[in-house]
Amino acid sequence: MSPPRAKRKKKISCKKCGHIINPTETPPEKTWQLISPMPDKEGRVTLTIMGSFHCPMCNASVRASLKKIRGDEIGSGMSKKELLIKAVNLVQEPTPIDQIEITGISADSVGKAISTLINQGELNGKVEDGIFYP
Repeated sequence: MSPPRAKRKKKISCKKCGHIINPTETPPEKTWQLISPMPDKEGRVTLTIMGSFHCPMCNASVRASLKKIRGDEIGSGMSKKELLIKAVNLVQEPTPIDQIEITGISADSVGKAISTLINQGELNGKVEDGIFYP
């Protein structure tokens, strides 16, 4: 197996005069983020950080990619399903479903998701009249 390649520093060059712009010496005037419209084959989304510079030699405007971050590097963490299973497994006594809170999931969706996961055999317990019984 070959050793991993060393990452090369990206050179930002002016399209007009060819001058190499060092982003540490000449900070970008503006930065923004672009999110890839389609995930890669592993389902990761790429976030590209772009920057706008002015060439110190000819004062032309230059845009360049400063950094690319894959979805797994962003801190994607656990999926909503994993968060729900973890939260429900912590419940020790009968609890109303609207008190089981998961960030990014509405109370109605939590109830439906818990019922579905119980039917699929991924969770133990039952739901009756809006109350989860472990």
